[in-house]
Amino acid sequence: MDKTMICDAYKTMLREREWLPAALLLALGFALRLAYLGALPYGLNQDEASAGYEAFALLHSGIDRCGDSWPVLFTAWGSGQNVLMSYLALPFVALLGLSALSVRLVNAISGCLTLLVFWRLARRARGRAFGITALALLAVNPWHIMMSRWALESNLLPLFLLLGVWLTAIAREKPWALAGAAASLALSLYAYGAAFFFLPLYLIAAAVWLRRYLRPGPLLVSLALGLLLAAPIAACQLINALNLPPLRVLGFTLPRLTEGRQAAVSVLGGADAEENFRGFLRILWTQSDGLPWNSLGVWRGGIFYFFGLPFAALGFFASLFRRRDYEAEGPLRIALVCALLCAALIRCNINRINMIWLPLIYFSALGLHLVCARLGNWAAAPAAAAAVCLLLFVHAYRGVLGGGGNPAFFPGLGAAVEYAQALGHDGPVYITDRVNQPYIFALFYTRTPPEDFAATVEYRDESAAFRAVKRFAGFEFEDRTRASVRILWKGEAEEEMILERFGDFAVCTG
Repeated sequence: MDKTMICDAYKTMLREREWLPAALLLALGFALRLAYLGALPYGLNQDEASAGYEAFALLHSGIDRCGDSWPVLFTAWGSGQNVLMSYLALPFVALLGLSALSVRLVNAISGCLTLLVFWRLARRARGRAFGITALALLAVNPWHIMMSRWALESNLLPLFLLLGVWLTAIAREKPWALAGAAASLALSLYAYGAAFFFLPLYLIAAAVWLRRYLRPGPLLVSLALGLLLAAPIAACQLINALNLPPLRVLGFTLPRLTEGRQAAVSVLGGADAEENFRGFLRILWTQSDGLPWNSLGVWRGGIFYFFGLPFAALGFFASLFRRRDYEAEGPLRIALVCALLCAALIRCNINRINMIWLPLIYFSALGLHLVCARLGNWAAAPAAAAAVCLLLFVHAYRGVLGGGGNPAFFPGLGAAVEYAQALGHDGPVYITDRVNQPYIFALFYTRTPPEDFAATVEYRDESAAFRAVKRFAGFEFEDRTRASVRILWKGEAEEEMILERFGDFAVCTG
């Protein structure tokens, strides 16, 4: 059977039974993002604990831990934390209680929805066969699996930008889709502050791309909706940029931070654009930023496996040469170029530049699809290679972030806090400073009401970008001699009377 007959048979199968490979790939992708979600990664990161506790505090008291009612940006550590993930976590925390699972479900479901949108966008751009190829590559993509499995609030940004790109592509034929694009892109500002760099570039380029298809009604409604949704977070950023006092409007708080994060990690704070872009190129080439929750390194999956970058280059240039044949790819090309420009504006790691990875994965899938179309009887070889890469990645992921856990997720700390609290000793519980921001874990695992925390907290420096807590009611983080019960890292506990061990931690008494 020659190559043409194989391709024709494949296309016929997709026309008649497209739902079957799509359903299998979606089931695989959902399983990789949802299975053992509460236990893998093992433990909890401080950013997860912070976002989860804020959801708990809002649900039960209507304020965050700093006492602000329904803020559009959390003060959190002092320099801010994005709110969208915590707001979306409210129903899960209400139904399941505050736990690693209830907090992580938001990003996991976001990852699953991204698979659906990505498939529909690719299918619209180049047909059923390419839609399946793109879905397959994203379903097994290491970066996307990893970012979907832990509750870093900035990892919501790719979904909302992808929704905006997809609806932009639809807007040429269905002008009212522009309103959905405007809403999704405006909400992305609440997912991650890096969207403030990306969106102006994207909106200008998308308006040029759509110029002949814009209709007054949909355009005016979209502008009004986008501005309405974006106004609170934009005003909050302006308050912080101009050092204005905080503002409360209709029950929502626009807080004043101790330091703006955009200034700290971008050219706004004096970062060098050339050095920023060189840093991005290093990440792109090595597929790692040194943070094991973002990437395990190129030979254990990396961002998009070792073959991802050359296929992405092939796919992007192929897209450029046949632009008129595949017009729906226009917003994706725009998104990729805008993200590349943002790489010069932001001091990059993998999650800070996370707006670029979905467009790159799309063009990587396109490059792979074009190569497979020329392989004839050998077209199944890339699929087999990808399956082997997936197995190696899953094995590495379980080894690094499961079992004993990665130290950055503080395995065993939650059980140690709950055990220490159950002892009922007089006096505060001490938690070691080997934990990053230990107070947030005390809040998370004891479900301390935010009013009690705000009334009793003592900071080492209340104006710091990352405020360290000295103590609050029931807990001590500075002077261990004040505490009768101490939670210590395993290497600190040798000379203490150990009551119980939990993962990397031991509960001790003096």
